[in-house]
Amino acid sequence: MRARRLAKALVPAGVGLLAFAVYLQTLLPGVGWGDIARFQYVAKVWGIPHRFGYPLYIVLSRLFGYLPVGDLAYRINLMSALFAALAAVMVYVTVMRLVDDWVGAASAALSFAFSVELWRQAVVAEVYSLNAFLIGAVVLALLGWHQTRKIGLLYLGVGLYALSFGNHLTVVTLLPAVAYLILVTDYRVLLNLKTVAILAGLMLLGALQYLYVIIRANQQPLLNELGPFSWRGWIHWMTRSRFQGQFFGYGLGAQVDRMRIYLELLTQQFFRWGYILGWIGAWEQLKADLKSYVFLALVGLGVFVFGMNYGGATFSIYLIPSYFVFAVFLGSGLGALRTLLDQLLGKAPRWLRQPPAFTAVRVVLAAIILLMPLYPLWRNWAEVDQSENMYYRDMARSFVEQAGPDFVLVESEPFYDDLEAILYVAWGENGWQTAR
Repeated sequence: MRARRLAKALVPAGVGLLAFAVYLQTLLPGVGWGDIARFQYVAKVWGIPHRFGYPLYIVLSRLFGYLPVGDLAYRINLMSALFAALAAVMVYVTVMRLVDDWVGAASAALSFAFSVELWRQAVVAEVYSLNAFLIGAVVLALLGWHQTRKIGLLYLGVGLYALSFGNHLTVVTLLPAVAYLILVTDYRVLLNLKTVAILAGLMLLGALQYLYVIIRANQQPLLNELGPFSWRGWIHWMTRSRFQGQFFGYGLGAQVDRMRIYLELLTQQFFRWGYILGWIGAWEQLKADLKSYVFLALVGLGVFVFGMNYGGATFSIYLIPSYFVFAVFLGSGLGALRTLLDQLLGKAPRWLRQPPAFTAVRVVLAAIILLMPLYPLWRNWAEVDQSENMYYRDMARSFVEQAGPDFVLVESEPFYDDLEAILYVAWGENGWQTAR
């Protein structure tokens, strides 16, 4: 029994460590460009970056900035790698909760870890790997409550969900899924005043994260996209009025084509066999537990509706949580494949059902499944590898060294990538608060 518990702990740890090791080998070694550079220095100056503010990300990256390794930029990049690896672990644990097949769970988790979109975000300072981890943790906790009715897991799931709003507000797309699972699992929790009070308190704590934005806006930090605080300016800043043509930029007539594009992107993440097995797994999950299936489908659908209707060129990064859901279905499909093999072996000739042959066939299939993630690892490595990217570090340091501490940059959209790298060196590394 103890050995089994140890194995259950070692496998997800191995999944996370392997993903993290790969991310380390491909990690951007220093300052990046544009938003990446901005997220590398924003916590150092306690700033307010572009839309929504990201208070949770800022606090966590501030903590990672104290790590005794590399420079500040490297430490914040490291944070992305860690949370991407933890997101892969969330896939593993979720699959285990649904189908209890460690081989399928490990393969699905690593397939997600080495999917090109998540991997891209795992090697640079950005909010999307943390977003994937938080959504995965919310899904896992709420599914745990659905299966066990342990109220603590509901509190954990809702608390994590409220917390996730401090990283990226697109998590609002999960609201229908969360509401659905609560209603179909045990709607009576909403009739219990104590439970409702605790849930409301957790949501309030999540909202209080944005006090950071209000307080710092009044203090006018070096980076302040909001400007002097006012409620009118805050509402304008936090709503779509500032981003005309980006949110929900496609009409109903374009949805079929958007679905086609999404399915192509899904194939790019998991390749043809993963794509097929993922849909098989979705079907198997539908048959096994309709409520869990609908919950997962609603999570993926909410992400799809927002991401595929976002008008910006970077829309694909918003789809990563939907790839998390599909990876869970992939694990279910791989578990179904192993179950089918066992059934076929049960009908095979007697010699093939004997322990040596039976065990050998199962081991071979398990090895093939576990080796599946090696293909995306090989295919995607060169595309996502940032380990040799020194351009922005060298350029920015050279500029700052020549310009001195009192330079003033003229805002220019075409040179945004360069300007943010320069500000990182001036503010993040040198602490030159006179530079602008």
